[in-house]
Amino acid sequence: MARPWLLLSALLLCGPWRADAQVDAGVVRAYLWPESPADFAAADAALREASWAEGASRADMHDLEEILRAGPPVSPGGVPSVGEVLNEFVVDVPGGRVVPVWVRLPRGYTPDRQWPLMFAMHGGPPGSVEGAVRSALNMIQVWSESTEAAGWIVASPAMIDVVSRDGRTEDRLPYEILQPEEARAVIADVRARFSINPDRIVSTGISLGSNFSIAYAAAHPDWFSAIVPVSTEGESREHLLRSLAPVPVYVLEGTQDRNIRGVSGPRALSEILTALGNDLVYREFGDRAHEGFSEHYPDVLRWLDSRPRRVDPAEVLRVPHRGIAATSRRVFWLESRDRQGVVSARIVSPTEIHIVARSTGTVRLRLNDRLVDLDQPLTVVVNGQRVWQGRLERSFRGALDDVRATVDERRVYAAQVEVEVPRIPASVAEGRSLTSRLEPTHAEGTLSFWEMYAVGALEERFPTVGFSGEEIPLPAGVEPTAPEQVAVRIGQVTDGGAAARAGLRPGDVLLTFGGEPFFAEGGGVEGLYRWLARELRTQASEYTMSAWRSGEIVSLVGTFSLGPYRPGGE
Repeated sequence: MARPWLLLSALLLCGPWRADAQVDAGVVRAYLWPESPADFAAADAALREASWAEGASRADMHDLEEILRAGPPVSPGGVPSVGEVLNEFVVDVPGGRVVPVWVRLPRGYTPDRQWPLMFAMHGGPPGSVEGAVRSALNMIQVWSESTEAAGWIVASPAMIDVVSRDGRTEDRLPYEILQPEEARAVIADVRARFSINPDRIVSTGISLGSNFSIAYAAAHPDWFSAIVPVSTEGESREHLLRSLAPVPVYVLEGTQDRNIRGVSGPRALSEILTALGNDLVYREFGDRAHEGFSEHYPDVLRWLDSRPRRVDPAEVLRVPHRGIAATSRRVFWLESRDRQGVVSARIVSPTEIHIVARSTGTVRLRLNDRLVDLDQPLTVVVNGQRVWQGRLERSFRGALDDVRATVDERRVYAAQVEVEVPRIPASVAEGRSLTSRLEPTHAEGTLSFWEMYAVGALEERFPTVGFSGEEIPLPAGVEPTAPEQVAVRIGQVTDGGAAARAGLRPGDVLLTFGGEPFFAEGGGVEGLYRWLARELRTQASEYTMSAWRSGEIVSLVGTFSLGPYRPGGE
């Protein structure tokens, strides 16, 4: 049932413009965090008629941010348990899974202030559901003393789907990972139940959980204030670590660890992050093995206290990589239209932004008055070419819709603009210079055990994209949507596969897959396979394919999903 005061607010705002119009906190909060569909509908109607919803001033946006700073309402579920008595619940996550979660609140917890959160993931993959539950409870236990003293909440998910399947061999350990969107859903549910500071959420884990922390932060560097990998396998891929570079990292490692390929992995992570200027603490202990380091957690928490999340850095870099959790298209205030986009953006002055981009057709910028002066005309330069100049209007509606999409009320952007990447030769050369500068200088090590097994499990469940082909220039008559765009001439199509069922034929020229163009040096069908293997889930998803056939573009729709594991590892 809609709240009466909200319906009254909607009626009051449906009249003519009022000179004393102010941001309505009730409408804002009901639009973002409605108690019911009717609640949202009333807020939506009020927002459509509100005189303050468009053409907002800097002061108006400040008022909006103050309203959002209080965060979402905490679910009324009785008095939560504090101290050693844990709060236990189950979270429904995307894809249909459920994740049991345990939360320990410090004894001083009250919902009238926001508390820092330690999101602690156990190791594995465990051998059973019961093993996952025991491991999650152990993560609560090892952090309990230090978080109690420092005033932190600690939450640990039991990753009951991240269990090893039958048929384990030296080269095969079939298991599924806790996907980033699942971890995000768990954190969102914890935030809905308890009063959490979104700028003080730290991801940690031991062993496999530590590698999840690295993967999530590299894919979404705007999620966490820091990560704390413990007994980690590390990472040596520079492109992945460039994405992680904005996030403070505190590593605890033992040189006697025999559950990883070797200490060279975490050492490589330390060396590369140091070279990239990361805010890093790397502590290595010669007498320790694959274990926790709870006696050092008080030092870790003191270090974390002075490191709130970076929300609006003046420079942003988006680099795709081959890690199992793909880089988000959107990184901070920058978004690449295409998944292969390599984009560097820098706030040069309050009225000018410079971008260098390759392998994407457009770049979207979400901006606020901390980044630029929205009262002044803005100039955007892409690959040395001025592509946009003008004034951007602040929009409450746009800002609120973006907060709803990100589920992050601290990242508020008053305006946005999408700019095209020029296709002239000088622009193409500038884009190529960016990827040349980003070429790795540190030799990659052997893929870590956790990812080697996880990738093997994906390839077992999705052995082929269902067709082969070679890269060719775009056919005459096809207008490119991005610089360096190419096409793929289809060779063979697997009988009975998803592509064949969609109607793809040998001889077709594939232009896009899932709305994504192909690019020179993008890997063609092999690159597409790597992307799909990481993106697909057990539940089927539809992908639209555009193909050039007999002088015209045809649209095909294919349904793709991960298949079953081989029975018994056959």
